[in-house]
Amino acid sequence: MLNGMYTNDVTKTERDRFVSELKLFVNRRLFDKHIISEDMYIAAKELLMKRAD
Repeated sequence: MLNGMYTNDVTKTERDRFVSELKLFVNRRLFDKHIISEDMYIAAKELLMKRAD
């Protein structure tokens, strides 16, 4: 039972990390296309990095 719980935690952590990286990638693409400003990109990046830790 404990092994299954550990596996679920690792899977959730990896999924959360993937979602954070995906959001950073999308935000970077929006920044590169000048859809969002540098301030918006930096704020989103900092928020996502805090949430990922």
